[in-house]
Amino acid sequence: VELQSTEALGSIADRAEHIGLINRIDTAIQQLELCESYGITGGSKFFTLPGTGDPNYDNYVVAHDCESHRPENWEEVLFDGRSIRLQQGDLVIQK
Repeated sequence: VELQSTEALGSIADRAEHIGLINRIDTAIQQLELCESYGITGGSKFFTLPGTGDPNYDNYVVAHDCESHRPENWEEVLFDGRSIRLQQGDLVIQK
Protein backbone atom coordinates (compact mmCIF):
# COMPACT_ATOMS: atom_id res chain seq x y z
CA VAL A 1 0.00 0.00 0.00
CA GLU A 2 2.84 2.36 0.88
CA LEU A 3 4.58 1.67 -2.45
CA GLN A 4 1.38 2.33 -4.38
CA SER A 5 0.98 5.84 -2.98
CA THR A 6 1.92 8.48 -5.54
CA GLU A 7 0.90 11.50 -3.49
CA ALA A 8 4.49 12.41 -2.56
CA LEU A 9 5.60 12.31 -6.19
CA GLY A 10 5.60 15.62 -7.99
CA SER A 11 5.43 15.30 -11.73
CA ILE A 12 3.28 13.08 -13.90
CA ALA A 13 6.46 11.52 -15.31
CA ASP A 14 7.61 10.59 -11.78
CA ARG A 15 4.22 9.09 -11.02
CA ALA A 16 4.22 7.11 -14.29
CA GLU A 17 7.72 5.78 -13.58
CA HIS A 18 6.66 4.80 -10.06
CA ILE A 19 3.55 2.98 -11.34
CA GLY A 20 5.71 1.17 -13.90
CA LEU A 21 8.00 0.00 -11.11
CA ILE A 22 5.04 -1.26 -9.09
CA ASN A 23 3.77 -3.16 -12.15
CA ARG A 24 7.20 -4.80 -12.63
CA ILE A 25 7.30 -5.80 -8.96
CA ASP A 26 3.77 -7.27 -9.18
CA THR A 27 4.76 -9.21 -12.31
CA ALA A 28 7.91 -10.54 -10.61
CA ILE A 29 5.87 -11.69 -7.61
CA GLN A 30 3.41 -13.50 -9.90
CA GLN A 31 6.28 -15.21 -11.73
CA LEU A 32 7.86 -16.32 -8.45
CA GLU A 33 4.52 -17.69 -7.24
CA LEU A 34 4.10 -19.59 -10.52
CA CYS A 35 7.60 -21.08 -10.19
CA GLU A 36 6.91 -22.06 -6.60
CA SER A 37 3.59 -23.71 -7.46
CA TYR A 38 5.26 -25.86 -10.16
CA GLY A 39 8.48 -26.57 -8.28
CA ILE A 40 10.66 -24.62 -10.70
CA THR A 41 13.90 -23.68 -8.96
CA GLY A 42 17.28 -22.24 -9.85
CA GLY A 43 18.39 -25.81 -10.56
CA SER A 44 15.68 -26.36 -13.17
CA LYS A 45 16.83 -26.77 -16.76
CA PHE A 46 15.44 -24.67 -19.58
CA PHE A 47 15.55 -25.66 -23.24
CA THR A 48 14.24 -24.10 -26.42
CA LEU A 49 13.00 -26.44 -29.09
CA PRO A 50 15.21 -26.41 -32.18
CA GLY A 51 13.94 -26.14 -35.70
CA THR A 52 13.78 -29.27 -37.78
CA GLY A 53 15.23 -27.60 -40.85
CA ASP A 54 12.00 -28.25 -42.75
CA PRO A 55 9.25 -25.63 -42.28
CA ASN A 56 6.64 -28.25 -43.24
CA TYR A 57 7.59 -30.30 -40.15
CA ASP A 58 8.37 -27.71 -37.49
CA ASN A 59 5.68 -28.86 -35.05
CA TYR A 60 6.26 -31.03 -32.02
CA VAL A 61 3.84 -33.02 -29.91
CA VAL A 62 4.32 -34.45 -26.44
CA ALA A 63 4.03 -38.22 -26.51
CA HIS A 64 4.22 -41.02 -23.97
CA ASP A 65 6.49 -43.66 -25.50
CA CYS A 66 4.79 -46.53 -23.64
CA GLU A 67 8.29 -47.98 -23.15
CA SER A 68 8.53 -48.65 -26.87
CA HIS A 69 10.97 -47.43 -29.50
CA ARG A 70 8.26 -47.79 -32.15
CA PRO A 71 6.39 -44.53 -32.80
CA GLU A 72 3.23 -46.41 -33.75
CA ASN A 73 2.99 -47.52 -30.09
CA TRP A 74 3.32 -43.99 -28.72
CA GLU A 75 0.36 -42.10 -27.30
CA GLU A 76 0.00 -38.35 -27.57
CA VAL A 77 -0.28 -36.59 -24.21
CA LEU A 78 -3.34 -34.35 -23.92
CA PHE A 79 -3.39 -31.23 -21.76
CA ASP A 80 -6.83 -30.47 -20.35
CA GLY A 81 -8.16 -32.84 -23.01
CA ARG A 82 -6.47 -30.94 -25.84
CA SER A 83 -3.57 -31.63 -28.11
CA ILE A 84 -0.79 -29.05 -27.82
CA ARG A 85 1.44 -28.29 -30.78
CA LEU A 86 4.85 -26.93 -29.88
CA GLN A 87 7.05 -25.04 -32.31
CA GLN A 88 10.64 -23.99 -32.82
CA GLY A 89 11.70 -21.63 -30.05
CA ASP A 90 9.08 -22.82 -27.51
CA LEU A 91 10.47 -23.23 -24.02
CA VAL A 92 10.63 -26.58 -22.23
CA ILE A 93 11.31 -26.64 -18.49
CA GLN A 94 12.69 -29.69 -16.71
CA LYS A 95 12.25 -29.48 -12.94
